[in-house]
Amino acid sequence: MRSIYPLIVFLLLALQGFSQITNGQMGAYDPANAGFPDPKTQKQGGQQTSNKSGRAALDDSTKQIYGPQTVHYFLESDAVNSEVVQRRIDTTLTLLHRYLYQERDGFLSTNLGNQGTAYRDIFTKAPKVIGTQMGYNAYVPYAFQADQIRYYQTKSPFSEVTYNLGAGGQTNLNFAFARNVDSLWNVGVEIQRLVADKNLTDAAFKSGDQSLTGQWGVLLHTNFTSRNKRYRLLGHINYFDQGTNDQGGIKLTTGQTPAAALKYIDNTALLTESKTQSNDQFLKLHLYHEFVGFKGLQLFQRLDVETRKVKYRDLAFQTNLASGFYPRTYINYIQAPASDSLYNENQWRSYSHQTGIKGIYRQFTYRAHVKQRYWSVYNPLNTTTLDKLENYVCLWLRQQVGKNLDFQAEGEYLIGSDYLMKASLSSPWFWANYQRTSVSPTLVNQWMYNTSYRWKNDFANIEFDQLAGGIEVNTKHFYLKPSVTIQRIGSWVYYDSLATATQAREAIAVFRTSLALGGNFGRFEWQSNVHANTQTGPNVMRMPNLVANANLALNVQYKKLLYMQFGIDVIGQSAYYGDTYQPAIQQYHLQNRYELPAFVQVDPYVSLRINRVRLFFKMANATQGLLTDNYYSAYLYPAMSRGFAYGVKWLLFD
Repeated sequence: MRSIYPLIVFLLLALQGFSQITNGQMGAYDPANAGFPDPKTQKQGGQQTSNKSGRAALDDSTKQIYGPQTVHYFLESDAVNSEVVQRRIDTTLTLLHRYLYQERDGFLSTNLGNQGTAYRDIFTKAPKVIGTQMGYNAYVPYAFQADQIRYYQTKSPFSEVTYNLGAGGQTNLNFAFARNVDSLWNVGVEIQRLVADKNLTDAAFKSGDQSLTGQWGVLLHTNFTSRNKRYRLLGHINYFDQGTNDQGGIKLTTGQTPAAALKYIDNTALLTESKTQSNDQFLKLHLYHEFVGFKGLQLFQRLDVETRKVKYRDLAFQTNLASGFYPRTYINYIQAPASDSLYNENQWRSYSHQTGIKGIYRQFTYRAHVKQRYWSVYNPLNTTTLDKLENYVCLWLRQQVGKNLDFQAEGEYLIGSDYLMKASLSSPWFWANYQRTSVSPTLVNQWMYNTSYRWKNDFANIEFDQLAGGIEVNTKHFYLKPSVTIQRIGSWVYYDSLATATQAREAIAVFRTSLALGGNFGRFEWQSNVHANTQTGPNVMRMPNLVANANLALNVQYKKLLYMQFGIDVIGQSAYYGDTYQPAIQQYHLQNRYELPAFVQVDPYVSLRINRVRLFFKMANATQGLLTDNYYSAYLYPAMSRGFAYGVKWLLFD
């Protein structure tokens, strides 16, 4: 199956090439730019010509030299905050080898040992939004995130092709394409495919089916600006489909301990009959547009429509209930049938629109809006529908003092329920922020109905206070960034050892210090991050006391054509009673049986850049089986064992 990926890459590149005019000349090659065109030559590019519509048409003549300097993008937050930002695409080798999601996240998140499995943050984060959310978030981080969608402006068709393959069949194929129809309108598409193989043995594995996860993501996006710059529109359609053949972790044999199981690479899965599957599928439509009447008075609107379906089934429910994977059954049989199943499904719909005003006066910026949001959820097992109409008001303020001081404040209120208040102060030398949030428990916190899990709660709002700040020292060859985060979390909702939603009666206090340290010296560059975490209160929010990672790299240039980086990643984490995972409700929950041991992982790698192609090769978890045994990413879910990984990223500008 994976052999079709090179063919897919070829077809996508062929499609990209067919959609553009072939240039007869690429321009002079400058090794100082590693194969990318010299930005100084951009001023000599082709001219824009007018057409009858009043728009500027792009000249794709051979005089135009395309490259990273002819492509930029912006985020929706830039437009909403009235900032003129031209973000450039990354063409460096720095951290190119970190292709897994937890690696991109600075090793502050984890999964069940393989890409595409249930995802969670290691440290609890303050909520970003208020209002009732669905709460099934184990797979959402793998989807395209609305606040990170890139809206491009390109002077030529732009494509980015990424292919990564690692141990355990961890495969990522991503294709992105964007081009300007004319100087005012840009359209683009991004397609992502993620797959991974099983690392535990079950019935399907023995018959040759090793597929563990499979995911498709499709993103269509566009942006348009009127000729007089008074109107702007951004929009995207985001489709996501995730499927997982859940394995339930390692099935311990009689007398076997979790530590002893780590010595083997052919452990049997707890859900050994291969009859459990999870699926998360959604389609989102998003639209933002604004009208600039005056610089100090602008109008804007947002529209969001979402439909989502979250499902889980286990066709071997009786077998797995007897093995203790599920805590109970709510079906009272006189005699249980030979074959029975557990099924969980929730169908979600939400619609929201907001209308507001914003503006700029000198260095002062403001934004205010009202929002309505309607959501509903349907459970086909008991044919019950829950729904609610929510009304919000919001105010955002920003005051800049010169170029070195920036103050921001924001308040949002869900009438009759939730609220969020934030304030931040930043400069080149320090930063500080405070956030207070009162947020409704998620839908899955409040309501669950299936064969093994049922509850209908009336939990109070979760109260979250966070104060954070840091100092930044930057020199030509060195940076030092210490910071501290203090959190107080009241009425926290967690899942106990039986995976039942429970609300804590006492508040939890968290104190975390962090240090980012790095720099460069000659051909060497390095960076490191250390997080020391302590907490008080009920022991229902499990986090390690220490998380650290470091990277050291040596940059080498060979004959002015080949750029190489030899480096090593070191990742470490202290022991703690890490959560385990229950796929029937798509939630991590507490376990008190086993303390996950501390670990150190070492990943040596080499990255290369040849013209416009970047590649990496690395040995992940290189010391496993040599200096130490493997470790657990979650209880009974071993991390990926030592294996080889490689990847390629190819940028095309014409």
